[in-house]
Amino acid sequence: MIYLSSVAVESESGVFHSNSWDQHLSTKIFLELIEQAKLNKNRKARLCLHPSPKEILQVTYLAFYKPYQDKIHSHPNRTEVIIPIFGRAKHSIFDEKGEIVSSKILDENESIASSTPAKVWHAIEVLSDYFLMLEIGTGPFNSESTVYR
Repeated sequence: MIYLSSVAVESESGVFHSNSWDQHLSTKIFLELIEQAKLNKNRKARLCLHPSPKEILQVTYLAFYKPYQDKIHSHPNRTEVIIPIFGRAKHSIFDEKGEIVSSKILDENESIASSTPAKVWHAIEVLSDYFLMLEIGTGPFNSESTVYR
């Protein structure tokens, strides 16, 4: 964790908060974040560019390692935008019964942003060995920011 620890502090297992907003991020940092996801029991790691969960703007790199699939969840008060960086994943939208309404493939070769409105049930399933994405949303982040089915 030579590179990752030079720009961020680990606030809990697999969650790193940037020392400040003005960080230069290299591919080596992202590779370390992916390795952290591989080592974590939940197969997930995050690098928050926002130094504090209290920030209004939340910009986070999320790394997932296969096998990984989110629990179906929604964000009651925020829209989120995700941009694939490395790998492939399936992003699915669910109805109130937990049935898939639509799915799309997020792919590093087609780095197109995808947005999910507030209160929409959704989840990600990793298709490649690992998946790294950039997530942008609003804060502050707290225990009520995400609701699970």
